Amino acid sequence: MVLARSAAIVTARLPRFLLIVALTVASGPAAAQTTVAEAAERGFQAIQRGDGDTAATMFRAALSMQPRDPVLLFGAGVAAHLQGRERDASTALKQALELEPRLTQASAWLGEIAHAEGDLDLAIKTYESALKYSPGNMSMRDRLEAWRREADVHSGLDSLRDGRFSFMFRGPVEEKLALHARTVLDAAFARIGSALGAYPPTSITVILYTDEQFHDITGAPEWSGGGFDGQIRLPARSAQQNQRLFDIVLIHELTHAVVHGLAPRNVPAWLHEGLATYFQGSDAADAARRLAESRVFVPLARLQGPFGQLSAAQAVAVYDESTVATRALIDRLGLKTIGLVLQELDGGETLDLAIERHGLTMAALEASVARSIGVTPGSPSRR
Repeated sequence: MVLARSAAIVTARLPRFLLIVALTVASGPAAAQTTVAEAAERGFQAIQRGDGDTAATMFRAALSMQPRDPVLLFGAGVAAHLQGRERDASTALKQALELEPRLTQASAWLGEIAHAEGDLDLAIKTYESALKYSPGNMSMRDRLEAWRREADVHSGLDSLRDGRFSFMFRGPVEEKLALHARTVLDAAFARIGSALGAYPPTSITVILYTDEQFHDITGAPEWSGGGFDGQIRLPARSAQQNQRLFDIVLIHELTHAVVHGLAPRNVPAWLHEGLATYFQGSDAADAARRLAESRVFVPLARLQGPFGQLSAAQAVAVYDESTVATRALIDRLGLKTIGLVLQELDGGETLDLAIERHGLTMAALEASVARSIGVTPGSPSRR
């Protein structure tokens, strides 16, 4: 499953004061001030909508006139994150904080991005610095404590780096598991990349935890057997008890990593999870039968965000629907075309328009899924 990042990253709700600051920056001629203010306002409004492309354009224009303005650099960093350009986002946010270390919102985003990218040291240092200026920020303080616990766990782990994959584990028993995982991952990575017609360039980290550590660090629900939040995180004990299940979960989470590497933004959760269940080998016909028996159908537009807050029973239903919907998409378009669709999504396209360009509408896709489970789209269903 894809693990949600902190709300500071998942949403783009910006404090009103940032808009005010951006509109009252005083430097340069009056005409330039007006142009900067207008660009900044449009940029922050685009961030509120989740439109990273427009925001990036606006902040690039504003920074060409005021390159050392911390609020504009903050906006540029958030815009880059929304575009999936994490390195550029981190650079801009660091520059913003060098100019104005009290800009706590920039610290919040930089810390979350650093954590998601696996740079736990930078995430901790960023929040420690921010709390000097905002000691009453309890959500940031809680997040920092969680990261310190994570760092304590990681300090006791061994590591193995081998080309595309890096592993963190504890002791010789888990080292054998890591070596087994490397074999599974190598084969699955080649298969998934070949099917989608593209291979992400980034390396992938796999961390093996105890069950308690896994749930404490990830916040994943009890029904979850693994997670991906920029790194693959797995409970090792389950693997030792059932290696076949471990391999399935490993391939599931690897699929998330590959999809994220190809399209770090705009991929709806149902498609993310549906591709993961497809490559792990789930049977779409079985999923359709379960949905037909329970007569559960949720509009795909409501399955955009992560599934981590669902109960076990709800999770079964939405994973099954994601499996059925994605299989229908694969049957209509083919995996190579879906690889192109992922790239179009990362380019800022909506899924509706991306698949319509390839001859399929969301209405037709939903109708196909609904028919396969014996319900009518738009009609009430049991959930």
